[in-house]
Amino acid sequence: MKIIAVLFDLYGTLAGFEPSRFSLQSKVAKKYGYELTEKGVARGYFLADKFMAEQNVTYPIRSQSELEKENFFAKYEKLVLSGDGYDVDIEISGKIFKELQKTPYSMQLYSDVISVLKELRQIGYKLGLISNMNKTGKEILNEFNLNDHIDVCVTSKDSLVEKPDPKIFLDTLTLLGVEPDQSLYVGDQILSDIQGSKNVGITPLLIDRDNINLDYTESDKINSLYELNNFLSASKLGSIFFASFSLKNNIYISLYKL
Repeated sequence: MKIIAVLFDLYGTLAGFEPSRFSLQSKVAKKYGYELTEKGVARGYFLADKFMAEQNVTYPIRSQSELEKENFFAKYEKLVLSGDGYDVDIEISGKIFKELQKTPYSMQLYSDVISVLKELRQIGYKLGLISNMNKTGKEILNEFNLNDHIDVCVTSKDSLVEKPDPKIFLDTLTLLGVEPDQSLYVGDQILSDIQGSKNVGITPLLIDRDNINLDYTESDKINSLYELNNFLSASKLGSIFFASFSLKNNIYISLYKL
């Protein structure tokens, strides 16, 4: 069946941190004697985000007590720092995470997002957003000024479950009025995004902005949203024949996830 809806993850797919996660991490870690690299932080977040996705399957973080959350994020931070080869004491990693939480930052859309969303809407796709953020979909759309670009946004606060739970995907499909096999889902997390969407019959597409998942072959993969239209056209999933994607003169820019 032809694809008529494209769904997206938020964090790591459409938006990232500003300042970057590397900037935030390296500034705080340096106070504790740890020198970090961009590649190392990317590797560390890959491990830490995988750990978070696995945790949300067995015992969702939002359901945990404050002490349990504190322990979880100390382990999470320890994994981030392990990307640069450090085996940090759990007490120290907990302190680093707490200090990071006090550091001002925002989440901002990547530079390839709005132009690609506009192109997809012009073609006629229904567009959805699914996030584990603890805000409502309405709040997310308002915060990122996406009301004119996204038809439906469903979050874990709306569905009361986290990806990869099937309910959050199915709730979104119901609101869009489409079937799983009419939909493509673009996300950066293998368990929560790729496996979660695949489990309900949605076609998954991994976006790997940091080029970390070099050996992953369980789904198709792109490194930038600039590649999305050409992927749909080449794979014959799209409902409409695509002209060449004109953005950036068809030069695909691999952006680092913040």
